[in-house]
Amino acid sequence: MSAFASPQMLIEALSVASAAAISYGSTNFDNMVVLSAYGARPGYHPSFVRLTFVLVCVTVLAVSLALARAADALPAENIRYLGLIPIGLGGYQLMQLIVSQLGMSRAGRADELIGEPRGPIGLYAYLGFATVLLANSSDSVSVLTPLFADLKPAFVPACFIAAMAVAILMSALAALLARHPVSRSLLEKMAKWILPFLLIAIGALILTDRPADIFVG
Repeated sequence: MSAFASPQMLIEALSVASAAAISYGSTNFDNMVVLSAYGARPGYHPSFVRLTFVLVCVTVLAVSLALARAADALPAENIRYLGLIPIGLGGYQLMQLIVSQLGMSRAGRADELIGEPRGPIGLYAYLGFATVLLANSSDSVSVLTPLFADLKPAFVPACFIAAMAVAILMSALAALLARHPVSRSLLEKMAKWILPFLLIAIGALILTDRPADIFVG
């Protein structure tokens, strides 16, 4: 708590927590669609589906932090260049959308990943579901890693709490979407265009940062 003793430090903590929340949320629209689809399927308990998503969130945050600590070996003034990762990812996704609009259609990632369950629903089914979400979370790791690498350790817990709060909120929203397939389809169509620009904006924010204040130290 001493880290947030002054109003300035509290404002800084809220700022970086907001960045983490936006980063995690913006890269998990596709996972939310997958989550809502699983929640609507017979045999899957909604509470266990939501719990799986939250546990995957914790795993993604831990992996991102571990990679960020490895990146700490870089000189402080060079850490900001990790922002090129989300910029590149956003640019790649944007190009995919443009190519798709020109006629080279791609199958929806969520539909391909969901698949059909075989046999009774048990622990193995939720482990498989978690694997699907983890495999679909590489973009989250790509965005959160440079954010954590560019951050003072005192602010990491605030980022974790913010991202987990977003995961809980998204799981609740996914439960609502599971009961409204039309809304789920509309969200999926909007998210695929919004996400690339959010990734590019987040990467640009990291890239233009200088090692001072709330970052690095």
